[in-house]
Amino acid sequence: MPGLRIVVADDSVLFREGLVRLIEDAGHDVVLCGSPDFAAHAASRGVRFATCGNSFRDFLAAHADVIDRHPARALTEGIRYLRQHFETRLAALVDLAQGADLVVGAGAEMAASSAAEATGAAYRYVVYCPAMFPSREHGPIFTPWQGLPGWLNRALWPLVIRPLTWSLRSVLGPARRRLGLDPRADMISLLLGSRPLLAVDPSLGRAPADAPFPIDQMASLHPLDGEPLPAKLESFLESGPPPVYLGFGSMPDPDPAGTTRTLVDAVVRVGCRAVIGAGWAALGDGPLPERVIAIEAVSHPTLFPRCAAVVHHGGAGTTTTAGRAGV
Repeated sequence: MPGLRIVVADDSVLFREGLVRLIEDAGHDVVLCGSPDFAAHAASRGVRFATCGNSFRDFLAAHADVIDRHPARALTEGIRYLRQHFETRLAALVDLAQGADLVVGAGAEMAASSAAEATGAAYRYVVYCPAMFPSREHGPIFTPWQGLPGWLNRALWPLVIRPLTWSLRSVLGPARRRLGLDPRADMISLLLGSRPLLAVDPSLGRAPADAPFPIDQMASLHPLDGEPLPAKLESFLESGPPPVYLGFGSMPDPDPAGTTRTLVDAVVRVGCRAVIGAGWAALGDGPLPERVIAIEAVSHPTLFPRCAAVVHHGGAGTTTTAGRAGV
C-alpha cells in the first residue's frame, strides 16, 4: 500500500540509492541515513539523507595496515569501533524511526533492527552476497577457506558464528538494555530478521538451498543506468584499444604508492593500457606512463563495457557491474 514512511540505514550509498528509487517509485516516503562519507554524494543525487554515526572511511584509513596484513586483528578493531560508536548511531536511528512504518538495514548496519524494535516499526535486512548465509555450499564469513567439502563447511559455521554472537552481544546488549529491549537476544537473528532479502543478480549468485531460514531474492540494487564520463577519461578511451580497469573501491591501503608501482609495473610488462581507480586508498598519485590514467569515482556502468577486463576487490557493486558489462 502506498504512503508508508520508510527509513533505510546502510553503509553503501550506491545501493541505498537504488533502493530508494524503488521505494519512491512505489509512492512511499523514504529517508536514507548513514556515514557522513556519503552525504555529499546523496545531495548530488537529490536523495534525502540524514547523517548517522561517524566516518567509516576515517576508520578504514586509520587501520589500513591492520586490515591489509592482520585479518583477525581487523575483526577485533571492527568490534572496538562498533563499541565506541554504536550507542550514538542507535540513538540517531531511534529518532529517525519515530513514526516510521518500516526500517530497512543493510550492509554492515548493526543498529537498525534495534531501532525498529524500539519504535515498533517493521524490519527487513538486505544482504548483498549469499556467502553471508550459513550453508554447506561455502565456507564461513571472515575465513579464507572456500574449497572445503560441504560437511566441513557446515561444521565450521557455528565455530565462527558463536564468538561473533558473543562479541556483538557485548556491544549491542548494554545499549539495548537501556532502551528496555532484551539484551540477550540472538544477535544474528536480530540483525538478519526473520526473512532477509538477498539483492544479487541470479546469474551471479543464488540463495543457498540449505539456508536455515527463508530468503527472498531480488536483483542487485546497483544502478543499471550509466552517466557520462569525464572528458579526460573519454579522450583516453578513444585514443587506443580498450584498457584494463584496476580498482579496489573502499578498501584501504597502507602503501598506496607501492601498490600503484606494482600496478604500473604489471601494466608495462603485459603491454596493455590501464585505468586505475583511485578509490579510498588514493591509488595512482604521482607521474604515470602515457598508457595509464588514474581516475576518481566515475560511472562504472558506463566505463566497464569499454574495458578489456576489470581487476577489482570483489565488492558486491563492482562484481555486479563487471558481470553486467560482460568483461
